[in-house]
Amino acid sequence: MDKSSELQKLGQQIREVRIRKGLSQAKLGLKIFKDQQSIHKVETGEFNPSYIYLLEICAGLEISLDELLLEIKNKM
Repeated sequence: MDKSSELQKLGQQIREVRIRKGLSQAKLGLKIFKDQQSIHKVETGEFNPSYIYLLEICAGLEISLDELLLEIKNKM
């Protein structure tokens, strides 16, 4: 498994859902008490978010972690 590739897939899916929900990185960050730069790093695969961070992102996007991960799996 290529860690970098997997983080990029995760970040891309978060970005797609965020855009679909009509949120900017800054607005998502405000919803979950994170800064825009942090959201950017997750979306570009530069940062490996913890389980809790992923739960916070999903809460901000109003989706479950299962939904997020299933969307990634379905693209494979």
